[in-house]
Amino acid sequence: MAIEIEPIKKEVFTVRETAAILGVNVNTVYALIKRGDLRSYKMPGYKIPDLEIKRFKRWAWENQVDYSDILKKGE
Repeated sequence: MAIEIEPIKKEVFTVRETAAILGVNVNTVYALIKRGDLRSYKMPGYKIPDLEIKRFKRWAWENQVDYSDILKKGE
């Protein structure tokens, strides 16, 4: 009987990876973290949990937030 091993799912992402997931600039992710819109923790560098990315995307969609434009608006 063979043992099936489920692939490990990534649970935390770097700022660069998060930017790619959200389709925004790395500086936008830093701005979102600084504003408190996107929660993260530091270990070295910022790490963003996958559940936080999902929460943020849902929040942005529900509130019709165009987070790709945050740096342009100077917020």
